[in-house]
Amino acid sequence: MSDFLQGMAYLLLGVKYLLTKGLKRYIVLPIAFNFVLFIGLFYLVYHYLFPYSYYYLDKLPSWLSFLSGVLLVIFIISFFLLFLSMFTVLFNLIAAPFNGLLAEKAQKCLYGTSIPSLTFSQIAIRSIKRQGQFIRFFLPRFLAMCVLFFVPFIHPVYPFLWFIFNAWILSVQYQDFAMDNNLVDFQQMRERIKKNKMVSLGFGSLINLLSFVPVVNILTMPAAVIGGVLIYDEQHKTLYKPAIKLLDAE
Repeated sequence: MSDFLQGMAYLLLGVKYLLTKGLKRYIVLPIAFNFVLFIGLFYLVYHYLFPYSYYYLDKLPSWLSFLSGVLLVIFIISFFLLFLSMFTVLFNLIAAPFNGLLAEKAQKCLYGTSIPSLTFSQIAIRSIKRQGQFIRFFLPRFLAMCVLFFVPFIHPVYPFLWFIFNAWILSVQYQDFAMDNNLVDFQQMRERIKKNKMVSLGFGSLINLLSFVPVVNILTMPAAVIGGVLIYDEQHKTLYKPAIKLLDAE
């Protein structure tokens, strides 16, 4: 349980360090991308999810009408997480070069270390290729989760399954920016994250939870990128001087 809470703490630290000197200008574009992401999400929920949910619930037999409120909540949470998963992957694909640059600057500002030197265009190309690897990892799992929606007896626990799935996917995606910058290949990245399952799940779970909080959710993308850097560097304490302590002292 302590590892799970530690994972959550990394995201909170990510929020704390958003305004760190040297990072401010690099968080503008990720915040803008996240703003567009959540505008799109709430548009889909309002214009498509609610009408679909009410249409589906109207098909219930009268003797199950007392469950309509519960099922409405299940549908809304499930589909919000579904849309969040799809949109986050899409927007992180577009924002990958900027998130990669933010991760690089965060590592330099907070830990005083630099990644292998590359031009922005090289970072952009490498980030897009990496996101292609992530999509191949993500897509079959995402489709399997979608198929589970049509299994009736799973509906009561479906939002929880989606929550755990989404938490894991978000954790992998945001931790990967720092690992990719440090030339950790995709398979090694997955193995490292598996070794810290509870930390990773706690990190992704809080990203999920904050996504439901208006205004705060706009900050989740850059905060999660910085949090991913913190997780990466905390696993290499013998290699890196903990510059965060110096920042705290100031």
